Amino acid sequence: MKFTKLSLIAALAVTTAMAGDAKISGDVKIFYGTDDIGVHDLFNKNGAIGDAAASIDYSRSISDMVTLNAGATYLSTLGLENTLVSGTWVAHGGATTPQGVKDKAWIDTLNVVIKPIDKTMLVVGRQELDTPLAFSEKWNIAANAFDAAVIVDNHIENTTLVGAWVGRGNGHNGIENVSGGMSKFGALNKAQETALANNEGAFAAAVITKAIPNTTAQAWLYNVRNEADAFWLQADVAATKELSVGLQYSQISPKGVVDGADDTKAVAGKVGYSVSGIDLAAAYSKVDDKGLVYMGNTATGGAHNGQSKLYTDAWWNLGFVGQAGAKTAMVSAGYDLGSANLTAQYTTVTNDTNKAGEMDEVTLTATTKVGPFDTTVALINTSADNNDAIDGNTVQVYLTAPFSL
Repeated sequence: MKFTKLSLIAALAVTTAMAGDAKISGDVKIFYGTDDIGVHDLFNKNGAIGDAAASIDYSRSISDMVTLNAGATYLSTLGLENTLVSGTWVAHGGATTPQGVKDKAWIDTLNVVIKPIDKTMLVVGRQELDTPLAFSEKWNIAANAFDAAVIVDNHIENTTLVGAWVGRGNGHNGIENVSGGMSKFGALNKAQETALANNEGAFAAAVITKAIPNTTAQAWLYNVRNEADAFWLQADVAATKELSVGLQYSQISPKGVVDGADDTKAVAGKVGYSVSGIDLAAAYSKVDDKGLVYMGNTATGGAHNGQSKLYTDAWWNLGFVGQAGAKTAMVSAGYDLGSANLTAQYTTVTNDTNKAGEMDEVTLTATTKVGPFDTTVALINTSADNNDAIDGNTVQVYLTAPFSL
């Protein structure tokens, strides 16, 4: 379900500019998908979704120490629901028709970047984040964002220290966020949606280091107030120029109203090999069968929803590899033709405690430049004997035209 895979190495995503400079950039996107799942037919309105979005970002440095960033997104169906599609990529949160396709616009970036001393940066305000258990997902036509304060320090050689307080977001599938419209920013977890005044946000701290030769190691600690404590450990090693290996281990411990519930624990490993434009990878992950919390992006669902940073996550069918009891194997291959990139990925999930959480997915993609558009076509086959809601074929087209002024 992702258009691009996210890098775990990045602690956060922000736009900066040189002192005195101003930068305007953005993109225009049109996404289309069709499937033959259930009663749907390929390329028929009843089995198709579509959306268009335009995003614009402005960044200006007002001194050597301070940069201001602002950005907005506009989302529209362009009237496609009248002819080509019957659903949307993002819940629009309003309705001029029974399908709920009212155009939406919202501010997704509004922050100040402060550099009080050399090698230290503070970002305060609305921003995208990239951490293992709370991050902005890029597969969708519009990424979720956060109201947060993040400090990043690089005084230790080859090491980055990160501290963050995250107050609100628009990625959760609850009444205040996605299904209420991406323009609404609300509590970070579903339990707090009915009492937003009690939302105390989440705290995170991390060490990301390359002090070990050929290795990027990271350790993340989380405290989601009144909800859970968690940690994520990961090491990625470039064993040779061609060969890489990685290992992940994470644990989420519920607290508050579910204090005493079993922890969610997950382990994953990956091997990659790259040579002459060919990229090969194989990965395996296992989540114990007693955990209560989904091992994935807690900002976009928490309970069997959202993308996961586990190496094994599927390309399209998110929400499976992080479920309790899930055992997942993934193999992928990519080839850079110069004018185009071709990829193939196979993901298989078994789950002895939840048969509806089992599935096999094969995805083939081709990415190239077509006029002003970065274009990706994806062919997806999903086999799920116990889940008719995803069993079938899907075809998707992603068109993205970036611009800068």
